[in-house]
Amino acid sequence: MHIPSTFAEDNIDTIVEFIAANPLATSVAQTPNDMEACHIPLFWHNESNDSDKTNGCLYGHFGRKNPIYQTALPNASWLVIFQDSGHYISPNWYPSKAKAHKVVPTWNYQSIHIQSKIELIEETNKLKWLLSTMTMQQEAISDNPWSLDDAPDDYINAMCRGIVGFKLTIESIQAQFKLSQNKTVEDIDGVIDGLENLKSNTAKTMAVKVYRHSKR
Repeated sequence: MHIPSTFAEDNIDTIVEFIAANPLATSVAQTPNDMEACHIPLFWHNESNDSDKTNGCLYGHFGRKNPIYQTALPNASWLVIFQDSGHYISPNWYPSKAKAHKVVPTWNYQSIHIQSKIELIEETNKLKWLLSTMTMQQEAISDNPWSLDDAPDDYINAMCRGIVGFKLTIESIQAQFKLSQNKTVEDIDGVIDGLENLKSNTAKTMAVKVYRHSKR
């Protein structure tokens, strides 16, 4: 991924926080015939007891009928992509447009590319740990969170037989947070105002991100 230095993000805590907020990843693997991709929620887990997130890896699971894990080349690196929906940025929002008109439209977004090796998980107790951990993270939005214990154990065991878990060990991370950092403070304020005036939740979220990453 091409990342201009202005937009590069290398803080591991920020990267892990973004993954937790945007867990649905695009996973890509090389097969003997072509590239295969699927969209699967993942979660970051530290393999040690300390808080150093550089010791982390990713966990998720496939349905057994998913061809991606069946056809991926052995020992091939997997590319995992996390991203937000981003937002269109109109040149009309830049005050500098009125002065020189040397501005063009763009798209603000955040994207993380992770290269990794895959290790399949089929042991039932390990699968239950994986499913329980992922469920606990996602059910945090609920006042009455669902858990695996809410379903009969034989039902969960049967469901586990229909999936294959996996662990992705991290080889490299590239993160790009393109949030108008290359603009002047005046134009950044114009982007924030333009987004807020759209009065949509997506635009408001992007306005907050632009403000947090602005030169202040």
